Formats: sequence, C-alpha cells, structure tokens
Amino acid sequence: MTHPETSPDIDERYIVPGLVRGLQVLQSFTRERQEQTVAEVARQIGATRSTAFRLVYTLEYAGYLRRIADGKRYQLGSRVLELGYSFLAGKDLIEVANPILAHLRDDTGTSTHLVVREGRDAVYIARFQGNTSLISAVTVGSRLPAHATAPGRVLLANMSLSEVVALYESFEFTKYTDATPDSMGDLVSLVEGDRKRGTVVSWGFYDSNVASVAVPVYDASGEVAAAISISCPINTFDRETFEGRISTQVERAGMEISRGLGYRAGM
Repeated sequence: MTHPETSPDIDERYIVPGLVRGLQVLQSFTRERQEQTVAEVARQIGATRSTAFRLVYTLEYAGYLRRIADGKRYQLGSRVLELGYSFLAGKDLIEVANPILAHLRDDTGTSTHLVVREGRDAVYIARFQGNTSLISAVTVGSRLPAHATAPGRVLLANMSLSEVVALYESFEFTKYTDATPDSMGDLVSLVEGDRKRGTVVSWGFYDSNVASVAVPVYDASGEVAAAISISCPINTFDRETFEGRISTQVERAGMEISRGLGYRAGM
C-alpha cells in the first residue's frame, strides 16, 4: 500500500490499511460534498462498493458518520466535530489571537488589543500599535478600570447583574469623562445596554480624544474568554464609518478568534 504523503522513513509494516481507508472516507466529505451515498464514497476513495459499505457502517457505528433521513446518504457525525473542537479548545488564547490582531491592525491602521478581566480591572495581555498619531500609554500588562473602558464594559456585560452589583458594591467610582458612569445605577444601566448590543463603541468614553470598539471572544464552551478592542484618535474616522465598517471588522476578528478557540455559534 502506498500513500502520497507517506514519509520515506515510514515503515509500512506498521500501517493499518483499514484505518487509512476509514480516514479517506471522512476526508471525502467536503464543503461541496456534504452528503454521499455508499456508491459515491466508493468512487471517491477508489474502493469496491462492499468495502465502502463496511467502512461507512463502521464509521456510523462509531459516531463519525450519520445516516440522513432517506436512509441512503450519509454526512459527517458529531464525533468528527468533537475531535476538531477538542483540539481547538487546547490552543492558547494569545497564540490564536495575535495573528488576527496584527491583521486587524494592518487593515484598520488602529491599535489592537486583547483584554481579560481581573476583578474591576481590564488587563491588556496583547497589543499591536497602530500607525495613527496616537501614542498610547497602554502596553501589555496595563490595567485600566473596567467600568470606564470599552473592553472592560464588554467583559462586565457578560457577567450576571448580581455579579456586577457584588463586584462594585461600595466602590468609589472615578469619572474620567462626562460619559463615564459615576454610580452603581449608571453602571447597571450601561451594562444592560451593552449586553443587548454585544459590541461596545466608545466615542471619548475613557479619554475624550480616543475612540474605541470592543467585542467579546468566546471559548469552546461558549463562555466569554476575553475581549478584543481597537483604539485611535477620535478624529481618525467619521463616526458613521467608525460605527459601521470599522466596527464590523472588529466583530469579524472577534468571531475569527472565537472560532480558533473552538467556539460554535448557536451552541
């Protein structure tokens, strides 16, 4: 038996032909060919129909293929997805996010960030400096008040209301601009609005000269693992462009990172 990707150092005595054939069956299902009959599988892998039937039957038994309603066609089963998502879930957050944040920086010209929450702090764990005139003091490791920053608001919005109230009980709010909440009531109202919108746009919210957009990043379990954000001088874009095209680019980047961590929308 030969295989086009076999290394010359591989001793084929230890290869299990049936396993190789089974993997070929799974690989024969593609985006363009999501459903197949046994005859179609046989043709794709170059096997007899009886051999293909045994392979398909075994893969169905193991949960890697699923027979659809007409009883003649098959599609990939949930076990295949579980394998992929288990792998993705083990990938490091920063490892997944960095190239996407760098690409987002290049596309928008803005500074891009990856942020997690520790208590009432928004902690910046990755950053790519943009090419705008803004010289930001935010570096990796910086801590900013969650209630006053766009990524912090995203992270607070994905907590329950009781958790937010408990976190800020007896907290002395600092008002950085006129838009910053300075009471528990203001914060709760802001968080409830952010929760409905999902995307947080800050137009001079923490710094009156800075505009930001932040969105959540989800892990394989569907929980919010972090937030990503961009920032730039407030006069870099007109507000319509910033809240439209730029926000959409940030949302796409957030979903791309989420998918890289194994997130499935609608799970």
